[in-house]
Amino acid sequence: MKKKRKAKWEIRNIAGTYLVLLIFAAIWILPLIIAVVKSFTINGFGNYAYVLNYDKINYFRVIFNSMTIAVTSAVVVTLITALAAYAFSKMKFPGSRIIYGAILACLAVPVAAVTSPLFATIKNMGLLDHHLGVIIPLIAFNAPMMLLMIKNYFDTIPDELLESARIDGASRFRIWYVFMVPLSVPMIANVLVLTFIYSWNDYLVPLLVMRSEENYPVTLAAQYFMSSTYQSPEDVARIYAVMILLALPSILVYLVSQRFLVAGATAGAVKG
Repeated sequence: MKKKRKAKWEIRNIAGTYLVLLIFAAIWILPLIIAVVKSFTINGFGNYAYVLNYDKINYFRVIFNSMTIAVTSAVVVTLITALAAYAFSKMKFPGSRIIYGAILACLAVPVAAVTSPLFATIKNMGLLDHHLGVIIPLIAFNAPMMLLMIKNYFDTIPDELLESARIDGASRFRIWYVFMVPLSVPMIANVLVLTFIYSWNDYLVPLLVMRSEENYPVTLAAQYFMSSTYQSPEDVARIYAVMILLALPSILVYLVSQRFLVAGATAGAVKG
């Protein structure tokens, strides 16, 4: 009798869990479904054709701009933070805790609070309306969080493994790319994907830096398209179409890399 009650209780718990998950999934998916449906109203695929052939904003150029910014930022952030995390986690040097604490303190500073000095710095460097003017700030803003993630993961790797490599004569850099990097692939992939998505979706930095329409990333192009064509029900359908097309690359990246995100999120707990 007790076993039956326990089984019924477990079934109810599982059903309740799935119900809650379905509700949250619906909250996230429903707006996307509505956008897709709305994008096909009136002209169907003609709305997408209109966006792809829009004369003022070139869709493929916009995607190229965002890809350049997001991929470069993701690769550089991942490389820098993986090296820095190795130093802070496995190497002892004077002031390491102070430096690491100062870097993490940057997480408390919102981007909006440094827009004025950021704009002045980018302008003085001659990087206004240039991809590097967006890439460099995005690297700086994303690096502290990614450093925290990789450093915490590196802390779970036993020091005894690295000591044996040092006894065999391996240099610190060799230990990093022969031992640390292969053992940390899930977290490194996690950082790479997250930085890509954050850089792709960033709006404030491109708004400060970019001036010409040919250099617009997707976030600025979306705003330009909406302000230029919001006049009729047909234009509304085209706006939904452009939203879907501009978001599609990042959605595909997320879906393809989802297993890396899950593995990176759980890897520290598994190793700990």
